Amino acid sequence: MSTTTHNSNTKSLWSLFSVSALLLILGGLTLGFAQESQLVLPTAQDGFHHTSPVSPAPLYQTSNQLVIELRDENHRTEEPPELTQVAVRPEAFQANRVAPANYDLPSNLNAPYQMPAAFPTGAPAELNPEKQQLRISARYQDPKMLSFLASTSMQQMASLYLEASRTIDSRHVAPTSYEDRTDAALEGLIRALQNPEFLKAAGARGSDANLQSAIASIEEMLGAQPARSAQESLGVMQFAADTLNRQLGVRREVAALEFMNAVLDSLDKYSSFMPERVGQSPGASNEMHDSAHTTAGLEERIVGVGIEMKKHDNGALIMGTVEGGSAAEAGIKRGDILVKIGNQPLTGMSLNQIADLVSGPARTTVQIQIDRAGQRYNATLERRQVYVSSVGGAALVDSNKKVGYVKLKQFSESSAEDLEKTMWKLYNGGMDSLVLDLRGNPGGLLTEAVQVSDLFLPAGVIVSTKGRTASDNTTETAKRAKTWSLPLVVLVDENSASASEIFAAAIQDNGRGVVVGRNTYGKGTVQTHFPLNTASGVLKLTTAKFYAPSGREMAGVGVAPDYTVSNANEDTAQGLADDVDVQAAIEVCASNLPSQLAKAAGQGQKLNTRVNTPRVFEELPAPSDAIER
Repeated sequence: MSTTTHNSNTKSLWSLFSVSALLLILGGLTLGFAQESQLVLPTAQDGFHHTSPVSPAPLYQTSNQLVIELRDENHRTEEPPELTQVAVRPEAFQANRVAPANYDLPSNLNAPYQMPAAFPTGAPAELNPEKQQLRISARYQDPKMLSFLASTSMQQMASLYLEASRTIDSRHVAPTSYEDRTDAALEGLIRALQNPEFLKAAGARGSDANLQSAIASIEEMLGAQPARSAQESLGVMQFAADTLNRQLGVRREVAALEFMNAVLDSLDKYSSFMPERVGQSPGASNEMHDSAHTTAGLEERIVGVGIEMKKHDNGALIMGTVEGGSAAEAGIKRGDILVKIGNQPLTGMSLNQIADLVSGPARTTVQIQIDRAGQRYNATLERRQVYVSSVGGAALVDSNKKVGYVKLKQFSESSAEDLEKTMWKLYNGGMDSLVLDLRGNPGGLLTEAVQVSDLFLPAGVIVSTKGRTASDNTTETAKRAKTWSLPLVVLVDENSASASEIFAAAIQDNGRGVVVGRNTYGKGTVQTHFPLNTASGVLKLTTAKFYAPSGREMAGVGVAPDYTVSNANEDTAQGLADDVDVQAAIEVCASNLPSQLAKAAGQGQKLNTRVNTPRVFEELPAPSDAIER
């Protein structure tokens, strides 16, 4: 990208870049950095302690299939997790390629493409302005998005926009008209022109007067010539890109990408374009055991140092380490603050940027510095492959009442298998009832939500989905021949979403257990990942809504607990014995209600325990004698 010298009497746009970047704060991000780790963490007294390298486990190959996921990467920004499903990747996959600067349409795209008039349309998504800016900032801090921009061309962007338009028309749950999409895209460009991260990535140059003139030019385009087809919308995209290039020096490709991203933003909170790194086929950096293409954070076999972290003012707060990873071997602990990687301080950086600095190929190392209670420590971590289980924290929390506890962090590909193995260990250790903790669980794979539910439900509907195509209209029912009959309490909170809500609703509506905690997030929609022909990456679209066994819609409502616990202290509790939610769940187990529900469910009956208003924990009334057959 060429540089431009500014006139001394001109107020530079770069003054915008000095503004603190808006941060997309993602909680509970698991870093896929497990390398062949040789962890080195110095103590205050004796410097470095070296551990021997560990041989990596064999890698697993990925296939060209989509996944259905019930989770969202942006969950911690109060954008709920999604149900995701994956579509089959087209055979003729083409990776990113650099095309000539001439962006005339490829010959095979010259024919006009119209959205069938019979398609239902929906109102554009209403997004909070602050969140819109957060989303734009996150896009242009994302290493994958920046890598895609470095190699793309207007020819590729034209092809990508038309492919995305076709997919939206055929599969989105409520596609808007091209006129609405195009206006939303222009409005998105206006917002982006006020975002420092976008201007920096686009190579914008000039004065504030130039900027205001460019914004006015885009505003004049709104509604001037309504787009009736994908081709007409594409023409607006190209004209807008030319305008910004001429007035501000903005790269046409960056303007075109933001135009498309704004279209996706206008559909709903969850639809998006997810590029892969240039020169990397989808899934190449995160192989999966089941050969499925998934989103970041759902992989179970990753390459990295094995740490879980969330944003902190000084860098990243370590939320935990992965068994077998170099971070755990080095002695890194929950509560440590990652403050430096190499010579790079992390203050003000996004989690995506920090993750990019830590990640790398297996058998390479990364130097980090942590802050522990004001004391700085250095460590050299070796990246290796590690297995990240979604099941953790298993314990017999009350030996007298024989209550077992398991934390399910997300619904990934081996959740049901790992959960059952863990329950067998607790059962053999004397467990008579189970507290399954789904607090903070943002969801995951739809298939795993069904399989985990199937571990406990002897019969009944688990979940149904409804969309515009036959494949989007499904009903999942309990099918497992043998199920666990243990009394069950499910812990949820406001951050339990998607797959977590499917499980909690299935247990509650089928009368199999008791739900304790706080009202869940209320996600309620399914996203499908469609592999692209015109770019290396996937198009994530909302394709259906999901419904509880009773038929109630989950979107915007969530699951109300049977017993509400208002004074939660999970983040500050020193252990399970101090965790108010867990102790409430133990008391519910002792109330005999979970036992009665489990017994009735095993007999093909259902106790009627639902009430119109969730009960507070202290009440613990006896269940109704009414039976539903």
